[in-house]
Amino acid sequence: MYEELRKLAAARLKHEKPGQTLQATALVHEAYVRLVDQASPQQWDGRGHFFAAAAESMRRILVERAHSKGRKKRSGDRLRFRIDDVDAAVNADIR
Repeated sequence: MYEELRKLAAARLKHEKPGQTLQATALVHEAYVRLVDQASPQQWDGRGHFFAAAAESMRRILVERAHSKGRKKRSGDRLRFRIDDVDAAVNADIR
């Protein structure tokens, strides 16, 4: 089962842009943790159901990483505020 998950992860990563730092093994581990480490255990309707859920989990992980990378790239970690909401200190005695 592990080798099949790894092949699935490698296939998913082939479609990513070059420079992806996530490896297939790490993607398998993260997807597996998300699938089995839940408060209420998931009931699988067979092998196909498990692998479909694993593929979906891998896709979501890659999407989350892409969104995160995009936010950091565009200074998404900084606080944003509207300029109208800022009280400006104005010196009335300007000569």
